[in-house]
Amino acid sequence: MRSREMERPPTITDLRDRPSTSHQSVEKIEVFEVREHVPYQAEVTRAPGTYDEESGAEMYSSWDSAWTAICQLFNLIHHMQIAIVVYCMWHFALTSKPDGSITNMELHIVFAGTGYQLFLTEAVLTLHRHNSWSFQLSDDSKRIVHGCLQLIGGLFVIAGTFLGLTEANMAVGSAHGICGVIALAFSMVSFISGLVALFSSKIRMFIRAGPMKLLHMALGIFALSLGLVTIVLGFNMDFFVSSQGEVATVLIVFVSMILLYVILQPIFDCITYIRKML
Repeated sequence: MRSREMERPPTITDLRDRPSTSHQSVEKIEVFEVREHVPYQAEVTRAPGTYDEESGAEMYSSWDSAWTAICQLFNLIHHMQIAIVVYCMWHFALTSKPDGSITNMELHIVFAGTGYQLFLTEAVLTLHRHNSWSFQLSDDSKRIVHGCLQLIGGLFVIAGTFLGLTEANMAVGSAHGICGVIALAFSMVSFISGLVALFSSKIRMFIRAGPMKLLHMALGIFALSLGLVTIVLGFNMDFFVSSQGEVATVLIVFVSMILLYVILQPIFDCITYIRKML
C-alpha cells in the first residue's frame, strides 16, 4: 500500500500540506489553472453605423441605395454617349472618302478624337465616386487605372494632333486648330504634374504633395474641357455638317453633356481640397 501511494502523482491538496518552501510553486499552479480557463475575448472595433449581424456588412438605408443606383445609371448613360460619339467619329473618318482611302486628316480624327473622347474622359471618370465600372476599386487601383488611361490618351492626342498639323502643313488658322494645340500642351503638362503628384511622397523634401495634386486636377480639368470643346468645334465645321447633317447637332449635344458631367466631380474635389488646405 505504501509503495502505491508513493507512485501516484501529487495532488494540489498534497502540495498544500507540504512545507512552506514549496508555497511558491503551489501559487504558480493555481494561477496557471485560473488563466487556462479564462475565455479569449477579441476586441471588435467597428465604425458607427448599422451592420448586418450575419454578414457583418454595413447596411444602408433604402433612400441611399436608391440614390446610388440612380447615379450609377446616369453614369452608364454617359458611357453610352461616349461610345456613340467615338463610333460616329470612326465611321466618318473611315467612310468619308468615296474610294475608301485614308489620309492624315482621317487619322487625325481617329487618334485625337479617341484620345480625348474615350481615354482621357474615362481617365477622369475612373475617379468618379459613382462610376459604373470602377466604384468598387480601391483608391490605389483607381489611381493606377487613371494613370494608364491618361498615358494612352496622351499618346493618342499627340499622334492625332501632329497628323492634323501635317495635313495642314503645320499651319493653325482655325479655332478648332488653335484650341487643339493649346489642349495638347495642357494635356502634357497635366500628365507630367500627375507623375510628380504620384511620387511626391518620395520627394517630399523638394515638392509639397498638396499643391501639386491641386495643380494636376486644375490642369486636367482645363485640358479635357478644351479638348472636348475642340471636338465640338470640329463637329461644327462645314465638311462635317455637310455630310452628316442632323447627326452633327446630336453629337455636339452629346459632347456638351459629357463635358458638363465629367468636370462637375473634379471641380467639387478641387473646392474640397482647397478648403482642407486652408
